[in-house]
Amino acid sequence: MAKAVMVITPLDTLRSSIESLLQQSGYVVCPGIHTIDAFRHALDASETPPNVVIFDYWLGSSMTSDFINRLKKQGFAIILMGTKFLGRDIAESTGIQFLEKPFTQIQLIKAIRSART
Repeated sequence: MAKAVMVITPLDTLRSSIESLLQQSGYVVCPGIHTIDAFRHALDASETPPNVVIFDYWLGSSMTSDFINRLKKQGFAIILMGTKFLGRDIAESTGIQFLEKPFTQIQLIKAIRSART
């Protein structure tokens, strides 16, 4: 069974690009969203709940650590996307996978395979 993945980013083009790469790689893509606040609604609306949640550091660093801890408690594997200078510290301190932008399809798939709950 293929993993289901949800992408959370305020950038429509980034989200649709990632979703396209995921579909090409055989993953189930859950409807992506723009904000952390919309996560619960998107989760309820999704036919297949995600195994992996990929979200963008740019959603708001003040909420990021709390959101990660809530997702971990719910059993989701989490990947934080960020830049060389933004996000890596949060990923390391919370023990989640970090994906540095820009990334390739190979790096994306490797991050998903490495992500743990």
